[in-house]
Amino acid sequence: MSSFELEHFENQFIPLRKKKSRMRYRVAVIGGGTWATAIIKILSTNLEHIHWWVREPEIVEGVTKYGHNPLFLSSVFINPKEVKVTQDIRQAVTKADYIVMVSPAAFLHDTLAPLLKSQLNRKKIIIAVKGIVPETMQVVTEYLRTQYSVPLGNMVVISGPSHAEEVSQEKLSFLTSASTNFELAETVARFFKNRYVRTSVSNDIMGVELAVVLKNIYALGAGIYSGLGYGDNFIACYVANCLKEMKRFVQQMYYNEGRQLSDSVYLGDLLVTAYSKYSRNRMFGNMIGHGLSVKVTLLEMKMVAEGYYAAPCVHEINKKEQANIPIIEAIYNVLYENIPVAVEMKRLSEFFI
Repeated sequence: MSSFELEHFENQFIPLRKKKSRMRYRVAVIGGGTWATAIIKILSTNLEHIHWWVREPEIVEGVTKYGHNPLFLSSVFINPKEVKVTQDIRQAVTKADYIVMVSPAAFLHDTLAPLLKSQLNRKKIIIAVKGIVPETMQVVTEYLRTQYSVPLGNMVVISGPSHAEEVSQEKLSFLTSASTNFELAETVARFFKNRYVRTSVSNDIMGVELAVVLKNIYALGAGIYSGLGYGDNFIACYVANCLKEMKRFVQQMYYNEGRQLSDSVYLGDLLVTAYSKYSRNRMFGNMIGHGLSVKVTLLEMKMVAEGYYAAPCVHEINKKEQANIPIIEAIYNVLYENIPVAVEMKRLSEFFI
């Protein structure tokens, strides 16, 4: 390391003066990807005690030695004096009262496998995961309730139109804290509120969570249509039909008279995931629309597209529910039944209004 690099490195780690407004809640973040890194950045502005579990040793070394996650959002500075990073999930969970779940739902079962029920069921769980646990075909709240005996009143879903890349650039974003426990929802909203993140609260925890699952699948379809050459006019119509289908399915699964799907946590999140250049699900669908096979697309993708893993789960759940969800069924057919993509998506488009 050159003298200039050494001086720069030393200057980075000059202890920051503690903000008087920082809260002393003990929080652990589980997961090391882009959204987890963005959440660490947000929480660091408000909390004094943060523990961070990651799987990759490169992230532990990068944060501890250099103050950056070398694999995801590497431009974000993480002060290792304030964020304690570890590969020991038991250690991270034991030292915290609030656990933020950010590990992809497709891998959550294996991620939490080292933990006992007694290590989780008295914690407050903040769910920032966007998918269904494939081993049990459950949304994360149901999985934690049945597998780890976590009461629903101890859980919060945090969601909204908030791509990690824009959060890392401190562009104004919006998050909703949803829980049956209003006091807990308000506390978690304070964790995430800062000068570039605005927060609101909701009691529709199950509706918010399911809407997050569905919007990822719908974003796959937006990407597929874009890859096939359909224009913005058509894709706007497609997204409008997705919203109607989402409303039908969410209301059938978890009825809530006061639910407004025009709120940003539903419609806003659907729009940004369907249209944004940062959307992994749109990117995945776009590659399929351009003619790549599912196998090749999975190999090419460097990050997890939750919609791909959620589609067969929703398909299985709907065998019991028998809801009218032709868009999700068409996307499932393309990804898992080898139905020709152009044929299936053209057939689907004929039903849009």
